[in-house]
Amino acid sequence: MNSTTTSPVLKCVCKSVKAIIHIFAITAVCAFSLSAANAGPPAKNGQESPAAASFPSKSWLEGDYATGNWGGARDRLHDRGVDFFAYYNAIVAGNVSGGTSRRAAYADDFYFGVTLDLQKLTGWQGATFMLSGVNRDGESITPSIGSQYDVMQLVGGQNIFLYQITLEQKLLDDRVAFKMGRLSAGDDFATSPLYGLYLNNAIDGNIRAALFDTRFSAYPFPVWGGRLRIEPTPNTYIMSGAYQVSDDMFNPNRNGLDMAIRNTDGFLWLNQAGFTTEFNKPESAPSGAPDPKAASDPKSTATRRVNDRERNGGTGLKGHYFAGAWWSSYDYPRFGSTTPQSDSFGFYLHADQMLWQEEPGSAQGLTAFTTLTYAPQPCIAIVPLQSSMGLLYRGLIPGRDNDMAIFGFTYGSFSRDYATAQQAAGNGRPQEEMVAEWGYRIQLTPWSYFQPDVQYVIRPGGTGNIPDAVVIGTQFGLKF
Repeated sequence: MNSTTTSPVLKCVCKSVKAIIHIFAITAVCAFSLSAANAGPPAKNGQESPAAASFPSKSWLEGDYATGNWGGARDRLHDRGVDFFAYYNAIVAGNVSGGTSRRAAYADDFYFGVTLDLQKLTGWQGATFMLSGVNRDGESITPSIGSQYDVMQLVGGQNIFLYQITLEQKLLDDRVAFKMGRLSAGDDFATSPLYGLYLNNAIDGNIRAALFDTRFSAYPFPVWGGRLRIEPTPNTYIMSGAYQVSDDMFNPNRNGLDMAIRNTDGFLWLNQAGFTTEFNKPESAPSGAPDPKAASDPKSTATRRVNDRERNGGTGLKGHYFAGAWWSSYDYPRFGSTTPQSDSFGFYLHADQMLWQEEPGSAQGLTAFTTLTYAPQPCIAIVPLQSSMGLLYRGLIPGRDNDMAIFGFTYGSFSRDYATAQQAAGNGRPQEEMVAEWGYRIQLTPWSYFQPDVQYVIRPGGTGNIPDAVVIGTQFGLKF
């Protein structure tokens, strides 16, 4: 088959396979080299070698990183206050039905950097410095679907960036924390770790409508800003942050290096308050715990249950709830008008709650979440009303305790002013768009995962003129 007749799907698959082979080859070489370095000289007279005595015999696959512990250097650096990190994530996806055309694509994201504990390094109590970068490659199939929400969340700013340059100071037993420097609002506001399990950016990353309806800085685009977080109690917090808003803040060709502050810039002011709950928390000595003889048997069911509770801190049914609001001073373009709007504002809510555990204190079980966003300015807000919900089950398949089965659904309603402007341009009149997503994240090792995924996009673009689309894809990632 020549290149002129090769299907886009086959090209995408070939490119993905090459990338996977390349990554795992590098990882394997690093692991082998580090293992050899750790092996040390052979033992004499049946005695244990010095290297074997110095380093734990934890296998590569059971470790926390694809590159291992660097011959113990990683732990030594951590003890001195230096932590390097690197994460690689990639998506392969194709629309097999609906949209405007058939297409497949590959996109990836490499996030890397270093965190410095200045208390360990210099004695500066409670201070942490962070420096990071991002490299993104590939493209999305979203143009062939015609949707508002991107079905490949790793696409956006396909370039290399200098991302975070931050200094964080914690005070009063870490109950007060102030962070400033080059960062994004999305690092701290309108986000949850649960969102990162989804491939569609309707959920992934940050509550998406906030990014549609104001100039809300988010990964991988840094701006100048600062955030204050206060925890009045261990289960409550309040945050307030101010971030630069500029004309070029989402320009990938700036590479995160445009650090100028201009007189045309505005700012985004965010406030968020939240609390955590924990129902049915197990007692420190849970009823039904095995006796010492039973606990000494690592294969016993009772022992596995106790070990599971210990690994997860004996947690109950945890929940996280927050509410936030934004206000921005900037000249926002109005739909169908040459007169700008001098500000923007809006509100958002989030709630997630673990509903059921397989065993008391276990991390395995069912969690639900929901979000709501409202931006009451139809003249500048693309999606003034958005709601998402999701269900996540950890350990659905017996013996796969760290796998995650996910479902998510998002409804987005387009503003009347945006719809009128689109209709006047001959693009139809968008009303609403919805996305449903199903996925299963297979945790291969502590440092790698593979996630098959299916998305169903309803009314792409909101007009009803484009057929509903089915997207099949997968996401995989490595922690180096």
